[in-house]
Amino acid sequence: MRAKLYKISVLVIICFVLHKLPISCKEKNKSLDFIRGAQIELSKDLPEDKDVIKLIEPYKSDLDTKINEVLCYNPRVLDKRESKLESSLGNLLADVCFEAGDSILRSIKGTPLDFAVFNYGGMRAPMQKGDVTIEDIFQLMPFENRLVIVELNPDQVRALIDYLIRQRQAHPISGIRIALDKGREPKVWIGKKRWDPSKSYHVLTIDYLQHGGGNMNFLTQPEYLYVSDVKVRDALIRNFRVQDTLKTGLDGRFTDSNNE
Repeated sequence: MRAKLYKISVLVIICFVLHKLPISCKEKNKSLDFIRGAQIELSKDLPEDKDVIKLIEPYKSDLDTKINEVLCYNPRVLDKRESKLESSLGNLLADVCFEAGDSILRSIKGTPLDFAVFNYGGMRAPMQKGDVTIEDIFQLMPFENRLVIVELNPDQVRALIDYLIRQRQAHPISGIRIALDKGREPKVWIGKKRWDPSKSYHVLTIDYLQHGGGNMNFLTQPEYLYVSDVKVRDALIRNFRVQDTLKTGLDGRFTDSNNE
């Protein structure tokens, strides 16, 4: 109900601006005398305004057609709470974005992407079993976050890895594996090689985290920064459109033998 009311509210605003706002190139000396407003609670008890409904119907029909487009099929429920350190949903998100980020970095610098890191809280809804629509992607990723590539120096990479180990949460990651083993030094692989603590790495993330969101302050001052025009949501939509059935699962990219 809230989602439908939100869509209608947005359409009302657009329509009001397009149809009701007077626009003129003539220079006029006018002043604002007063502003009148009223708070209207959006609820199921709010009576319909036939004039508004008639006004927005063409836009609503077009929007419904677009958001209900079927992209692919999902054979099972995907939920970020699947396990403590990783989830099939997070792995899918990170892998799809890694593929997009790798293509971007190769095109602008001729070098491959090393790994990707996102945040657990960024996934806002599970993906249900059945047809996956554009609306499902909007529910999963309702934010306007863009894919960002940073080059981190050795200290920043270490801070990132320490952050993941300290958090012990199912943050979506791709291209990096972490294994914790009963108090021993953590084992970390980036790509197919053991992590080199003296090396800088190219990391894919989102603009929100690169600005320090989620306390990821180690991303804020990179050696190199590229902000793409690709939104996470768009990367998912483009990838899912060429899929028939989604394939994902747990693959041990973050393990902790202390919890086994």
